[in-house]
Order: sequence, then structure tokens, then C-alpha cells
Amino acid sequence: MKITFVQPPGLMAVDNYSTITQPPLGIAYLAAYARQHGHKVAVVDAVGEAVTRIRPWPLREKRLLQGLSFPEIIERVPKDTELLCVSCMVTHAWPMVRELIRELARAFPEARLIAGGEHVTSMHATVLAETPVEACVLGEGELTLVELAGIMEARGDFAAVPGLAVRGPDGRAVKTAKRARIGDPDILPWPAWDLLNPMAYQEGQSFMGPQAGRSMPMLATRGCPFRCTFCSSPQMWTQVWKARSPTKVIDEMERYMKAYGANDFQFQDLTAIVRKDWIISFCRELIERKLDITWSLPVGTRSEAIDGEVPALLMASGCHHVTYAPESGSEGILKSIEKKVHLDHLERSTRDSLAAGMKVCLFLIIGFPQESLEDIRKTFRFLRRMARLGVHEVAVSTFVPLPGTQLFDETGKIVPIVIDDEYCHWMAAATSLWTVRSWNPRFSDRRLLWLKLCAFFQFYALSYLCHPGRLWRLLGNAARGRQETKVDRVLHEFTVKFHASAKSGASR
Repeated sequence: MKITFVQPPGLMAVDNYSTITQPPLGIAYLAAYARQHGHKVAVVDAVGEAVTRIRPWPLREKRLLQGLSFPEIIERVPKDTELLCVSCMVTHAWPMVRELIRELARAFPEARLIAGGEHVTSMHATVLAETPVEACVLGEGELTLVELAGIMEARGDFAAVPGLAVRGPDGRAVKTAKRARIGDPDILPWPAWDLLNPMAYQEGQSFMGPQAGRSMPMLATRGCPFRCTFCSSPQMWTQVWKARSPTKVIDEMERYMKAYGANDFQFQDLTAIVRKDWIISFCRELIERKLDITWSLPVGTRSEAIDGEVPALLMASGCHHVTYAPESGSEGILKSIEKKVHLDHLERSTRDSLAAGMKVCLFLIIGFPQESLEDIRKTFRFLRRMARLGVHEVAVSTFVPLPGTQLFDETGKIVPIVIDDEYCHWMAAATSLWTVRSWNPRFSDRRLLWLKLCAFFQFYALSYLCHPGRLWRLLGNAARGRQETKVDRVLHEFTVKFHASAKSGASR
């Protein structure tokens, strides 16, 4: 079939600190696999083709749209496209992506329409109810997509394809049989970056982690073996964790060095480091090949395997920045959300990482529906201890009930959840510094925001007091446009948003 993948424009919240603008790794993998199986493939990357174009989203206050307009996207879709595939990864972007899908359906009435991504997997019933897509691809998409394309070509029955959500006879969403995960990720071709321009994203300068050079996204593993109740990974990926061959991952990195001049690699793995033997093998081979690169783990990884010799090997191989995700400083909360982490072990890994010279970031969440003020105080004490220890930065989010998670269902029993556009927009509030929504009956919205700001203030005030050179380095990096930490990236992000908002205000 003639397949076109569409990466929608980016939808930014003006007041949050987690806008991520980077090449669409998932779409690049899907396009490569479809092409490998004989399909004619095109990609319309609405963000990458206009990465510096940011303007207000007219249907919601305090939202900015990044990338091509809908008419420009439609213009770039090949006229003979037979299958249109649209991705939606984040819930807060759904109202915008929904409108794009409707516009595509009107512009290409003869084309088949399907959707995929984390939001689509979790909210397939809403997607099918609100748009004309024929099927939602659930979870890992490569095998399902190619099999579905074959069935479409033969005009067969979708019910025979595992891993889908489709409309039943009564119009309601029904799932087909469950799709097994890919057993060996090394069977997949490398992402089809030749169908788009990954280096266009250099101008955006808002990757997942600090941009230390010509950055490329990478994936060394798929899935996560854990089942945190607030996370959508179990539904999207199941609890199957599969690692690629370290040699093949590094071969791919070398390919991007030659093809694109890449010298910085940001790994997007849900949980990159699970097996100690794997990460040691990976680091040693990187060191042996003497590649002049940097790489990082900005998404968050487990700490259990990072001890002893591992931090030194990470640093020697070019990994200067690592992110851990303890989520809470309260053992009671960690138990209730099934976060299988031991804070004392994480602290040892953090000490070893800092001693090796790495920059360390921590992810934390406050406002879980079962959380008490005493639990949050424990998280505050943990943050102060980490600041004294030398941790460089923290990202403190407020809890949001992600669709498809166990905690979403549990939260709905405490605080009513209505799945509508307002709910979708509030998903961006997790990292807002101005407005939040509390899903905890003990805390009002305003009080939860105050607690979040207190968390940031305690950590950074103590951190800069104990390590005053960091504040001057932060100011110097801001003046030179250099990124060494995620805080440097966030300052750049807010600058971009401020100028876009100010410009739009002046033009009214």
C-alpha cells in the first residue's frame, strides 16, 4: 500500500516546563518496518518541517502550536495515499490531534485512516467515537501495522488482526485478540530517518535532556518489567523488557555519526538499565571504539544496576547525565503505587554517580490521591538530603491520572473523572509552575501548587547554597545558550514560549 505517516504539530502549554521537541522515533521505526515489507512509505513531520514556528492554538487559552498548519500538512500528504497513519502520544494534545484527523478525513475521503500511540492505546474508545479512524493500533505497532495493511489491501476482516481496537456492530469499540510483543527487537530495521530530517530539530533545542551537541534519539531496549500503578507502560508495552545487542546499538550510533554528524545521543528507553551485564558490555564496547560522543538517559532509569564499577564506565563511555525516578520520598507511597525502588539503594547509586563526575537528575511526583501531608513532608526531607548530597536537579510533577493506568481507575473512585477536552488539557498541568489540578481530596489546587513550588524552592535554594558555583554556571549557560542540565533546557524553553506569547499578543 501507499502509506503516509503523519506526525502532528506540537501542542505546548505556556506555563509548563516539559515541552519536548525531538524527532519522532516511533514513527521512524514504523515507517522503516512498513517499507521493509514492501509498502511505499512517506512521512509528514509537521514539527520538524517548521520547528521554530510557534503560534497560539486558537481553541484553547495558554496553548501554543509548534510546526506546520493543518492546510500545510494536507498539502504535503501524497495525493495517492491509500493509508493514513496518525500518531498521538500525549493526552493533552488529543483535542488538537482530533481536529487534524477530521481535516485529513475530509481532504482524503478515499484513504483509510488509522491511529496509534500511547494516548490512542489508552483512549481507543474515545478516539473511535470522536474521529473517523477505522482502527486504533494498540501498543507496540510494527507487526500490527503491517498485518493490518495486508488485510486492508485484501479487503479482509480486521477482526483477524491482533492488537487493534475497532468499531463493533453496535458502533462501540471492541478489541481484537492481544498482540504478543516482539521477542527480539534486533529484527527491526533501523528507523527510516531518510524519510524526514532529524537534524532539523537542532534549531528547536528542546530535546528530552540537555542538548550537548548534534543530538539524535536512540532506543536500546523496549518495555519495562515493572508495574507502577500511575504509569501507562504496562498497557502500552506490557511488562516485557527486551534489550537489543549492544554491538548493534553502537553500530547504529556510528551510522548516525557518519550520516548526520551526530555526536550526542539521547536514549528514550522506558527503563534502559535493568541488567548490569548489559550496561557494562555496552559501555566497554563504546570505550573500545573510542567514539568522541556524549550520550544520556534523560527519561529515567532504575538504579539497582548502577553501583560499583558501573558509574565510572558510564562516565568513561560518554554518559555524563543520568536521571533516576524515585517518584516519592515516602516508603508508604512507594508501596501503594507499586514502585519497586529502595531509597537507600538509590541514594548509594546517586552517590556513586556523583563521585564518578556525572550530572544527576531526579523525578518526583506529589499529589497522589492516597498521599497525606506527612508523605509530602517525607519527600521534602528526601529532596533536602539529595540537595546536600550534590544532586544537580529535580523535576517535581503533580500527579495526573493517566488513562489506561491502574491508578486512573482508583482515582475515579475518589474524585470523579470526566473524559472530555477539559480533562485532556489538564494533563499538561503535571509540570506547570502556575496552575495545577489536584486529584487528592486532601489538597486544594492552590495548596498543591504551593507544595510543588515549596519542593522546588527547598531543593534549589539548598543546592545553590551548598554548591554556589552551580548558580553562576547556570547563568553563564543561559547567556551563552549552552545546555549542560535539564534546567538549562527549561530556561531555553520558557524563553521561546515567552517570545511566542509576546509576539502573538502584540499582533492582536
